[in-house]
Amino acid sequence: MTPLPKDEAKRKRIIAAAIRVFAHDGLSNGKIATIAEKAGIGKGTVYEYFSSKEEIFAAVFKDFFNQMIAGYTQLIDAPMDPVKKIELVFDYSYDYLDQLLEDEHGQDWLIFLEIFLQGFRDEFKGIGKLSFSTVLREIYNIFKPFVDEGIQAGVFKPLDSEHVTFILFAALDGISLHYFINRDHYDNEKLKTITKEIFLNGLLKPQTEGA
Repeated sequence: MTPLPKDEAKRKRIIAAAIRVFAHDGLSNGKIATIAEKAGIGKGTVYEYFSSKEEIFAAVFKDFFNQMIAGYTQLIDAPMDPVKKIELVFDYSYDYLDQLLEDEHGQDWLIFLEIFLQGFRDEFKGIGKLSFSTVLREIYNIFKPFVDEGIQAGVFKPLDSEHVTFILFAALDGISLHYFINRDHYDNEKLKTITKEIFLNGLLKPQTEGA
């Protein structure tokens, strides 16, 4: 028998309910029965969409990343100078986090971090079903074409694009984490300016002739 098509709106309702439950009860104590109650559906219906709590973790993780990546993808696919593109990528990173942390979805970021750490811990032990390293590599592949574009255009240095992409995304990831923790101590616009200056031009002061 051909399985019935899934209701995407219901799937998203389950994920939203899961985030609320995990935020209140924690990843370990959050129960599928409670998620079903919050979503306004039966427990059996949750299992029609997700076979385990780990699958719900994966869905929350992927949905959160997909929301964030949507903005990056739009910038990366836009026809513009690679330097301007990378500047806008950094601007978007700070602005997206500000928007996320100022509305009712601020707790999503905490849940995302918890799920990532739990999933990577399980993967490292060889007991996880979801490869978080694979998910991250899929995201790298979104950035790599625009790094290739800059190298081919002679705007970026002719470095290995795969490694440059890794460093770029690692920088964005680290910025996101530290900005989440300490953003009240820093000026958004100044951080944007300095981040772009360091990444595009380096930290060392240019040497004058004869120095």
